[in-house]
Amino acid sequence: MDLIKWVCLTFSFFMFLPVPICSTSVLNKGLAEIPLNSLNLARRPEILEWMVGIRRTIHENPELGFEEFETCKLIRAELDKLGIPYKHPVAVTGVVGFIGTGKPPFVAIRADMDALAMQKIFL
Repeated sequence: MDLIKWVCLTFSFFMFLPVPICSTSVLNKGLAEIPLNSLNLARRPEILEWMVGIRRTIHENPELGFEEFETCKLIRAELDKLGIPYKHPVAVTGVVGFIGTGKPPFVAIRADMDALAMQKIFL
């Protein structure tokens, strides 16, 4: 279940990744089903509730670039709960998580976690 949560969280950020072209149609079919299967898993009530909770927690405490200390702490705590090894710090507050065998093929997914500085205008 923990790996499922991580995969669903990842695909909630990047739902429209291109599918690699492979030499066999069977492999292509399997790769093409990954986003669909992940989205179906993300629809489970417990997974959806978990993802929404993380999103709300992050949005309650927006942090600017290189100042995302609480966001980074939250991400590392979730990775710890999921048993996913990671490297930290990367460029001050960055986190790199590792899943899989470490052998090719590799997939890298990147997500920003900083807020944009904005002024609120009240009319």
